[in-house]
Amino acid sequence: MTMKTRKRIKKPNFIISYCQCLAVVAAFLALAGLLIYGSKASEYGSTAMRLSSTSVAAVNGNITLALNKEKVTSQDIAKLKQQLLWHYSATGQLFEVYYNQKMVADSSRTMIMHYSPETSDGDSQLYFFELADPKYLQYFDTPEVLKYKAVVPVIDYSDGPVLSPKYDEQPVIEIAVKEGYINLETGKFIPVSVYVYDTQDNQSLNTAKVTVNIPVDTNSPELNGYTHIKANGIDRDGYGGSIEGYEGAAPDYSGQGVAINDYGVNFGYKSTDIKVIPFDEAYKTQVTVFNWILVVLIIALSLIPASFLYNRRKSNYEIFEYRRKTTDAMAHDLKTPMAAILTYAENLENHTGGDQQEYYVSKISEKVWQMNKMVNSMLDFSRGENADVKVSRSPVDIGAVISDAVAENEHEISKRNLKVNFAKSEVTVNTDKALFAQAIGNLINNAALYSKEDSAIDITCDKSSIVITNVSAETIENADDLKKPFAKGSESRKNMGTGLGLAIAENNLVLLGYKLDVKSEGGNFVVTVTL
Repeated sequence: MTMKTRKRIKKPNFIISYCQCLAVVAAFLALAGLLIYGSKASEYGSTAMRLSSTSVAAVNGNITLALNKEKVTSQDIAKLKQQLLWHYSATGQLFEVYYNQKMVADSSRTMIMHYSPETSDGDSQLYFFELADPKYLQYFDTPEVLKYKAVVPVIDYSDGPVLSPKYDEQPVIEIAVKEGYINLETGKFIPVSVYVYDTQDNQSLNTAKVTVNIPVDTNSPELNGYTHIKANGIDRDGYGGSIEGYEGAAPDYSGQGVAINDYGVNFGYKSTDIKVIPFDEAYKTQVTVFNWILVVLIIALSLIPASFLYNRRKSNYEIFEYRRKTTDAMAHDLKTPMAAILTYAENLENHTGGDQQEYYVSKISEKVWQMNKMVNSMLDFSRGENADVKVSRSPVDIGAVISDAVAENEHEISKRNLKVNFAKSEVTVNTDKALFAQAIGNLINNAALYSKEDSAIDITCDKSSIVITNVSAETIENADDLKKPFAKGSESRKNMGTGLGLAIAENNLVLLGYKLDVKSEGGNFVVTVTL
């Protein structure tokens, strides 16, 4: 059978307590952070998937709407071209649309104009026109114009607040055609004067930043079939439009769709994937800020449980140390008189020094009395620490209590040739006389025992306090330590004191609702009881 060894309580270390709590809090908050991160990333992914499928379905619908006709017009193609460009600018997905084995529209870069002329009956129709020739784009590929390129998402987020997914959105140049030529039959237009806007400047959204003028020969045969148009007014009073679309190498199409319309003509499309930006990349700043907030929270919140844990361990350690030191002190204080008693008893037993037997008996009696005094002091201290001690209050004359305590210590006062300065005054307090008298008696006894010989003890009292001042017989480094149980100065050891006088006094005074302060200043030991 193995014996369990008792675990020794070690002095606590705040750093160790903090690190332990830090590990627990970090694990908890990291798990919470991962759950939040996973939830947001999942929401982001599912929303992106839903909106992507909705957006692709809308494009498919537009393709069917434009091509499911007996006769597809140039307006149908121009409008479809604009819809493909809107979709591309918002998602980065490219389309090529085919009708009767021929590509009729794609997402390549061009300029689209929206034209809605007024009619005499007030009814207007919206027309779409595509740039007649890509050569006119050179007038817009200048630093002056390109600096106003901006991302203008067109996805509808009407389903309510969601964590919006980030697509590979493409920049757009917003324009208004102030003057140009249009061809209703081909759905093409030639620009002459175009205003460029800054879509990021909400304060001056309708104010043109740049005016681009394109030299067009009015006698050129390429204008055959074109009608001249010109917008009146200033600012954005023109025929709206935009420049957008992909440019560069041919894309790698991974998706397709084919169908036959109601009139037996086949049509279809090829498309690339929608480019959804990964959550970590799309919300890099927010994720970084969240992580830093998490780190700060872990560091800060760990201080709270660490303080509780450290204080609990410190309290347990102090109780352990208090008990150990108390036991050591009690054993030490009792060991000396017991050893003397044993020696005198052995001398009596062995009939050593027959003429000194009476001396041995008196010494045994003295040591027993000393031990009895120690035990009584310990019992008084123990009773004072008991919170259940019954306090019986009645009017008590403080002056009389002090005078009685001085009289009880008259022997020690005379022995050390001390002078007590106390002008008796009638001050009455409502308190427990026994506990109060014991506390005051201990304080005056302490002053009598440990005052420098041939000095004075000054005592004053009023309704708010009692002050006892004596010249200390020794240098006291930390007066407060003397209130601890079994704390002794060198003089106390000479007088065989128990080291419990001040501790008992403080216990009693605290039970009565009073406060005991001790301090050493300029060679004087000052005791203050605040009533």
